[in-house]
Amino acid sequence: MIVKNESTRLQACLDSVGDLASELCIVDTGSSDNTLEIARSAGAKLTVFLLCDDFADARNESLRLCSEDWVLVLDADEVIAAEDHSKLRRLAQGPQDCCFRFVTRNYTNNRDIVEFCPCSADDPYARDFAGWYPSTKVRLFPNNKGGKFEGNVHEMIDKSLEKLGIRILDTDVPIHHYGQARAETEIRAKQSKYLDLGHRKVQENPTDVKGFIELGKQYGEVGDHANAAGAYREALKIDPKNVDALHQLGGMLFMLRRPEEAMKSLNLAIRLDPNVPSAWRNLGVVHADAKRWPEAHECFEKAYALDPNWNEGLRYLAVCLEGLDRTKEAAEYARKALRSSPNSTEALKLFVQLEQKLQRRSEAREQLASIIDAGAKNPELHNVLGELYFYDKMYDDSKAHFGTAAQSGLAAAYNNLGIVHFSLREYDEAQAAFENCLKIDPAHTGAQTNLGKVRAARQAPA
Repeated sequence: MIVKNESTRLQACLDSVGDLASELCIVDTGSSDNTLEIARSAGAKLTVFLLCDDFADARNESLRLCSEDWVLVLDADEVIAAEDHSKLRRLAQGPQDCCFRFVTRNYTNNRDIVEFCPCSADDPYARDFAGWYPSTKVRLFPNNKGGKFEGNVHEMIDKSLEKLGIRILDTDVPIHHYGQARAETEIRAKQSKYLDLGHRKVQENPTDVKGFIELGKQYGEVGDHANAAGAYREALKIDPKNVDALHQLGGMLFMLRRPEEAMKSLNLAIRLDPNVPSAWRNLGVVHADAKRWPEAHECFEKAYALDPNWNEGLRYLAVCLEGLDRTKEAAEYARKALRSSPNSTEALKLFVQLEQKLQRRSEAREQLASIIDAGAKNPELHNVLGELYFYDKMYDDSKAHFGTAAQSGLAAAYNNLGIVHFSLREYDEAQAAFENCLKIDPAHTGAQTNLGKVRAARQAPA
């Protein structure tokens, strides 16, 4: 790996492969914290390399340190789950005529990313992130075969290994990446640097399709959809039939509120390769936004069939079914969506909305209770369950669930708890609940108004 000022992250990374790697090879590119001390304490082979804005050079320097038969590439803000070590050992016991491509789970709270996958409530690797989005690259490959990293940013060894006749195979072992677990200023500085390097990369090699696609994704990460679309268009000038560039362009055009152009790009991508789930997803979103429910439903069905692990697919299908006035079916899909992603606020809202529409509050309470009993930790589940009890004047159950949600720090739950107490004329408890809500969220207008009502009620003549 290559590192720079990674003292807060490096130890966790090294610990995650401590029982797996027979040697640790680290290139430091100018740390000013105690990164070097952490690397030395772990017994790593260590060298210092003055990085000249070319990550491939630094990566190739790290290969010079490697002496074992296989090389596994990680960054300091990544980990591998202990339960996946046995799979990696089996891969490394195989023939050295192949290498392995991994999916990296890039954890994020940005639900607007097209390929966002919500984390399940019991995911031990979520680290309080709402979900993740995937990226892929070769991470495990045979050593001493002549492979070299290429690209001054988002450096990859894939092309080099393919030229050497080494097959690229996929593995289901994920890499857990916590690049967003940094200070906002650090994230922005890194994004800015990567954009600069991305521009330099395509300037140095203006016929590099992947370089323009990478640049488009970098712009997409910072929300600059116009420049992202421009980068994808440049990629398509070089390769007009590049499916990745076409469906990414479609997504950006939709974000720019140009749906007709988005549809053209996405339909072309699907005609060229009908087996790309993200192209079907993007096209489905365009149709759903225009309330073309039959077309949207067909797209989401195909996307989900191609990628059954797409948890949001169940919710998207539920939305379409509701649009088609197939409410009972929609409610069933919403229930499945919530069970698969109990941390999803969107899935929870949709489920409750549909159950209320079907006048099934009792059934909704049973479903939410069973999800909680199964181990879901989302305080919003308790808050909504409390609301469902409150609607039917089951105040003790309502208070219990609002209280549980409030103890998790949910401001809205304190406000709801106060409303129950106020309804029962328990003014002391109501005032305390509204005040606790405002401690967490001073701008909560509902709690402000309700606190005023409590004070007015106390001053009113008996």
